[in-house]
Amino acid sequence: MKNSDAVAMGTAGVAGAATGVVTASTVYGGAVAAVNAAGVYGAAATSSALASLGGGALAAGGAGMVGGVAVVAASASLPAAVVGAVGFGIYKLLKS
Repeated sequence: MKNSDAVAMGTAGVAGAATGVVTASTVYGGAVAAVNAAGVYGAAATSSALASLGGGALAAGGAGMVGGVAVVAASASLPAAVVGAVGFGIYKLLKS
């Protein structure tokens, strides 16, 4: 691998990671804001927001907080992978 390829791969990876962080924080922040609007704050807001992202509490048939964490993680990793792969693919396409 040439140095320019390594730099392009690193740049695409950083751009993908930044996109993933922004997406995950938007998803989680939106859920917390909705819970805060209902008058819930602190640790209860975090638990409630994650449970709502997970489809509801375990007792109610949802995936609970674990499901919410999975949603936030997926909202970070999927855009990161796509942006990184597409960015590097475009670089390789334009280089050839």
